[in-house]
Amino acid sequence: MMPTLRRTLPALGVLLAGLVLSGCGVAMPDSGPVREISATGSNRDDEPASIDPPGPQSGQSPEEILRGFLYAMRATPAIRTSVAREFLTREASVDWQPAGMVIYDSVNTLPAESPRTNNTVDVQLDDAYRIDARGAWLGPVAEADATVPFQMELNDGEWRISAPPPYLMVTRSWFEQRFRQASLYFFDPSATLLVPEPVYVPRGRQFASSLVNGLLQGPSTELSEADYLPSDLRSISVPVSQGGVAEVDLTSDAGDVPLPTPEQADLLVSQLAWTLAQDASIARFRVSIDGRQILLPGQSAEFSVEHGHEYAPYVAGSSTLLFGVRSGVMVGGSPQNLQTVTGPFGSGDYALGSVSVDLRADQAAAVSQDGHALWVAPVKDNGGSALKLKGNGENLLRPAWDFSGRLWEVDRRASGAEVMYRRGDQMRTLEVPGISGEDVKDFLVSRDGSRLIAVIRESAESDRMVVSRILTTGDHQVVGALAAETITPEDAAGPIRDVSWRTPTSVAMLYPTTRTLFQVRVASVDGAPSGDSLSAPIEGEVLGLAGTPVPGETNYAVVRGGLVDLDDPLEAASEIDPTIDSLHYVG
Repeated sequence: MMPTLRRTLPALGVLLAGLVLSGCGVAMPDSGPVREISATGSNRDDEPASIDPPGPQSGQSPEEILRGFLYAMRATPAIRTSVAREFLTREASVDWQPAGMVIYDSVNTLPAESPRTNNTVDVQLDDAYRIDARGAWLGPVAEADATVPFQMELNDGEWRISAPPPYLMVTRSWFEQRFRQASLYFFDPSATLLVPEPVYVPRGRQFASSLVNGLLQGPSTELSEADYLPSDLRSISVPVSQGGVAEVDLTSDAGDVPLPTPEQADLLVSQLAWTLAQDASIARFRVSIDGRQILLPGQSAEFSVEHGHEYAPYVAGSSTLLFGVRSGVMVGGSPQNLQTVTGPFGSGDYALGSVSVDLRADQAAAVSQDGHALWVAPVKDNGGSALKLKGNGENLLRPAWDFSGRLWEVDRRASGAEVMYRRGDQMRTLEVPGISGEDVKDFLVSRDGSRLIAVIRESAESDRMVVSRILTTGDHQVVGALAAETITPEDAAGPIRDVSWRTPTSVAMLYPTTRTLFQVRVASVDGAPSGDSLSAPIEGEVLGLAGTPVPGETNYAVVRGGLVDLDDPLEAASEIDPTIDSLHYVG
């Protein structure tokens, strides 16, 4: 099962135009549900088998034409529609521009009336999901759309499809073998950080080309992200040399697109660097626009895929220390050296229930043990005092910080959650559809400030995790939030004890299976199957998760008196003070 349809389906475009594979054909069954079966023969480098479907045969029934059409949409190498168009009427073949992709487990042709009273053949999709033009996950096909009608007409005495659906339709096994999840990188409105947008793109030799073409389509118009690739450009392909140098040649119809300024060029190159770095065959790349080379001051025409590190979505240079609470007092440091902080929250004058530290480890936000008060204060003693931002909360949750130094808080009120953020010395309420007013028991904000994750209590036995996109301006003002969408994996059930960031695009969830046995699951921020779960359970009194999106840093389960490495949970826990009640990374 794959996970919640959220957006309408845009155009597939060139993203899926060039998957190149090799191997042998796959036979199409004559009856029953259409399913891809294994093929014999040699698959070079473990690539999936090629599929070379036949065209329509003389005298085939409408049902046979439909089944041939469904099979022809899986033609490889290179995703192509030439054979599929042979199953269409002449007019439909010219007009058909498939927009997006529907992925299904199986499809059944619904019985037609006998004798046939109309020229429509209906098919029922089982466990069907969608991706959009750039490969963004859209979730399940709505039940009302799971039955797809195919209008038929006679052309020269042969049945053909006159109204094909506005998307490609492929089996899940075909899709999983030929596509992988990656990210497209766009800038936040202030051009301070890159924001990753997960997408599915073809594996193999067209991987880099698909990523560049995804960038050229720009970010979703719903979001407040910025793109520094000039509009109206296209890229036919992105060849990669044996030495690992990619050629990104961008062209326009007019051939006179102005070159970006040096500042814009740096941002453009950074977007490409972060996006192309996901292709292990690429070490460096060159960029041209209408035949003119992009150059940066003091650099060669070749750019490293490491370019733009300062725009990292996890915030380059952020603190890697851990901070938490011990007997109502704030502590911090490395796992081997957790000490009472020297700032106000280490004085013992505040009965702290939870703390959260900004990304530079300069400021801390703390909530009282009764959940009523929220303060901010310096982490280290600099002569400053604590400032009370809220004193009348009902059940304030652990706060969060984003890269701009903005503080976020959720009050779990009896009437429903109130989402707040700091502006000046006040907390402002933000209405977040699908989160505000719900029974929110935990929340996260991404370091890039673009995503709000919330855990919503459904019942004593079940929780749901959702994500909303935060909308901001170039001067860091919050202007709204999009409706929250469910991202809980469908095979994850039960109450969620804690959540933490695992990567900039995935979240770890802590589930109790017994009082002393816990499981950690991983969810992608777009609701797509993450393929990243921790199979080994964690034993002991697990207090929560200490997670970070920074590559190379260790993600922990915090147990009483120890830290368990989530990537190696069978190893012995690192010892910490058993009186520590909570521990987290910055953010």
